[in-house]
Amino acid sequence: MDMTEKHRTTYLEELSESDFEVADHQPDITGWEILDSAGNELGEVEDLIFDSDARKVRYVVANLELYNDEEEDFRLVLIPIGIVSIHEKEDEVIIPEAVALVLATLPVYEPGKTISPAEELAIRYAFLGETALPDANAVVYESHPEDFYTHGHFNDRGFLKRPNH
Repeated sequence: MDMTEKHRTTYLEELSESDFEVADHQPDITGWEILDSAGNELGEVEDLIFDSDARKVRYVVANLELYNDEEEDFRLVLIPIGIVSIHEKEDEVIIPEAVALVLATLPVYEPGKTISPAEELAIRYAFLGETALPDANAVVYESHPEDFYTHGHFNDRGFLKRPNH
């Protein structure tokens, strides 16, 4: 491994910038609206981040419309695939209302930039709650433990197309 690749998750790729496609039996949710479970519009799916080694979607790239002091702020964030569910008939991605409150705390995603393990850890901790966040000065995070993607945040059962839906 080249030293410039240290602290990098090079197997995570933007679907739109890769040679891969969504499997025939699965919906391509790019461009779908993102709503919370109460029906409030939050933004739109910009892209998907997938793991080219495991051939699984890991994140939704969400273009969110956030409001701060009556001002609109659009920004891209990564939402773990296990957080969302889809409503295929309406072309909607649904996020639980309680989880939607966390979206403003997520780090901004920069398209084309390699996602580091530390950035993924920050996303996980944002969804787990602030009390779970370690002191950044006390943590050196170079790679994930083998079971990182077995966490519920990456369970794609709500994302996968089911018959008769």
